[in-house]
Amino acid sequence: MENLSDVEQPVAIVIEYIGMTNTLNFTYSPELVSGIVITNADTLRLTRFVVQKILVPIIVITGLSGNLVSIAVLTNPSMKSSTNCYLTFLAVFDSLYLITSFTLSFNHYETIKDEYIFKHWYPYGRVLSDMWSNASVILTVTFTVERYIAVCHPMRGRVICTPKRAKIIAIVMASCALACTIPEFFEWKLVYEKEDNMTFVRVDTTEFAKQESYSIGYYYFLAFMFTFIPLIALCSFNSILIRSVCKANEIRKVMTHTIATRSGDRRQWEQHKTTLMLIGVAVVFIICQLPSATLIIYNTYLDAADVSLNGNEVNNLRIAGNVSNTLIQFNAAMNFILYSVMSTKFRRVFFRMVNRIMPGRKRENRYYREATYFTGVSFSKNTTAQQIILYKGFPPLKKNISNNLYRQRFKDIPSPNRSPYQSRDNLNESSDSIVLKERILMKNGDVHTSSGTSV
Repeated sequence: MENLSDVEQPVAIVIEYIGMTNTLNFTYSPELVSGIVITNADTLRLTRFVVQKILVPIIVITGLSGNLVSIAVLTNPSMKSSTNCYLTFLAVFDSLYLITSFTLSFNHYETIKDEYIFKHWYPYGRVLSDMWSNASVILTVTFTVERYIAVCHPMRGRVICTPKRAKIIAIVMASCALACTIPEFFEWKLVYEKEDNMTFVRVDTTEFAKQESYSIGYYYFLAFMFTFIPLIALCSFNSILIRSVCKANEIRKVMTHTIATRSGDRRQWEQHKTTLMLIGVAVVFIICQLPSATLIIYNTYLDAADVSLNGNEVNNLRIAGNVSNTLIQFNAAMNFILYSVMSTKFRRVFFRMVNRIMPGRKRENRYYREATYFTGVSFSKNTTAQQIILYKGFPPLKKNISNNLYRQRFKDIPSPNRSPYQSRDNLNESSDSIVLKERILMKNGDVHTSSGTSV
């Protein structure tokens, strides 16, 4: 072992804080730390301090904020699609996992872990944390398979990959993942012990959990169902999707000018961009889950070989467990960044929503001021073409009427400088005014006259 005098100065200070005095001392002197040796247990305490008291709160706060924004953006009507439906469910379960795992980190706070309420919550928190994590794993595999069908089997994908079916499939798959985790509720119990006229509560495993058939069989089931099979499936399907996207990029380079003028090809390119984003989500998932899978394989080997570990080796496994759990939390908090970086439509809808809640929406208000000027009517921020037509005395329009007819009738609405009986041919309207009228057709809401009364 190394002596602390041979270690860097900041490390010595941290070790003194965690392992020795429990008070933070910013002074450093070789005499103070001479003879103190960094043990494996000190490294474990340092790891738990950094992970549980520094990294976990940061990851949870940023992850929850990002997931809540993702849910708001993905549920926007303009973002309605089967893929976004899966991503919405994923954001919900990731948020639940972050909240639950954050409460479990209180077990490393001396003032909280012995509280009566926390002792009762801890067994349920562990099971719920596994539930949300397993549901996220299943949903990640599900939308990867859905994207594979949409890209490699487009005709079948048009039938299968619909928002309605996506909701049903997501609910069914998540329910299966939650059901598979229910037996964990029977693994823990609370033991009440009396000592010196005081009652202490501790968490212990039940006799049911100690049964060899359950502990081995159920453990292997969870390991294969939610770790190994998902990793193999994600690697397989994503390799196919990456190859498909590479072929599409080659075709796009050859047919650059054609794609620029054909809406169908542009739509296909948008689909490929969505595929790239989902590949990024899956790749980050694989990277963050691999350390946990490696630990599971190693523990399985130890059980099969009946290998006993000494104290230092056990502490090393605990250190690795802290790191792997942090990576899983990081994965649950990372998706918002991936959406923002890799999805143009996600960014556009996000900034549009931000503009709506920000004060002084000058750009949109300008449209309505100009609309009031050339129509003589004061429109609210959500004005429908149907209401405008009714206000001007036209007969009601049917629901399925074409957009062209909407536009044509709206163009015939008289402006303040034009008589209702004046022909459009005699009016020199600017193209900007016509475009502005068409923009108003995209809004929904009430129509108000100049005096402010509802029409």
